[in-house]
Amino acid sequence: MNLRPRYPMQFLVALIAASLLWYVLAAQRSENISVRGVKARLTLVNIPRNLILTSPVPDTVSLQLRGPLSRALDANATPEVLLDLSDARPGVNSYPINESDIPLPGEVDVVSVDPPAITLELERQDARLVPVQPVIDGVPAPGFVVEETRVIPPQFTVQGPESLLQELQFVETTTVSVEGAAGPVEAVAQPVLPDPLLRAIGLGPIQVTVTIVPEPPPEGENPDEQD
Repeated sequence: MNLRPRYPMQFLVALIAASLLWYVLAAQRSENISVRGVKARLTLVNIPRNLILTSPVPDTVSLQLRGPLSRALDANATPEVLLDLSDARPGVNSYPINESDIPLPGEVDVVSVDPPAITLELERQDARLVPVQPVIDGVPAPGFVVEETRVIPPQFTVQGPESLLQELQFVETTTVSVEGAAGPVEAVAQPVLPDPLLRAIGLGPIQVTVTIVPEPPPEGENPDEQD
């Protein structure tokens, strides 16, 4: 005896719906166990105020993540690693990247981090007063010479790594030209710090004044004598 569905069309629709539901659930189960490699932006946080970073820092680290990644992670967002340096100390040291340093949704796990630690060099930073040395370029007009150069302020505070401050004897300015000048030259200059790790504290424009006077006659010659 053959058994046939009483309503074949309804049976077919139900079968198709059940198949689609199975496919969706299977896809969700597959997504739940997906693993993906991503680049995460590396950000250093809580650097002690008495220390300064003196070594290069990588921009990113590589992460292997596991979980419902397509749903839990924004496709346009870049994960971030917040490396906590609150316990940092002077010298070259390795700082491990912990899972707690990587803010992620709770359903996403970190499988691996490459590199697992970042090697950094930090140094104590200090500040001290340093003299300003103006840089003068060019030759005054014929018959004139530079008599005096004044700079305001004559010194300012520079902050940076102790090792660089110990070597810093003065800070030069941007160039002030006296080419062809037959009288005083006044210019606003800027400090030229020799290293990007150094910075000027509370410094405004540097005023440079160059006094230019007639060249004195040769020794023994009377300036009132006429040829």
